[in-house]
Amino acid sequence: MHRIHSLLMYPDDSRKDLGAVLSYMTGRTLSKEEIWRALGLPRSTYYDQLEKGNLITADNLRKAATNLGINQVELLIRYRLIDPEEIRSLTEEIGGSQPFALPPSRTGVIMNPVKAIAQKRAKISHLRPRHDAPPL
Repeated sequence: MHRIHSLLMYPDDSRKDLGAVLSYMTGRTLSKEEIWRALGLPRSTYYDQLEKGNLITADNLRKAATNLGINQVELLIRYRLIDPEEIRSLTEEIGGSQPFALPPSRTGVIMNPVKAIAQKRAKISHLRPRHDAPPL
């Protein structure tokens, strides 16, 4: 069975500035205003949460990812709010012994595996390894 080892290659960004990580994932430098708007927070709330150290929450990251068009699961894994091993286990559990490959995300790593599996669940028996994809 193919394992999704590339999930383990996500860096641990849990100590990095959210703006730097979001800028990296979007491929452009984001202003502070773009960040608090992506989080769906008023400016004062953004700075209050930043100062108190409680800005990095699953809900905030999920909102930011959605609003910026980046992969939610990748962002949650980078901040270690989701364990990469949990994603691997889930994909294997849902996929059973049938090997499959997931398409790359916009950042070139891996698409949201839960979403990809949900989209393909009815056709999982038709999935085959991609020969054009790099080895996992």
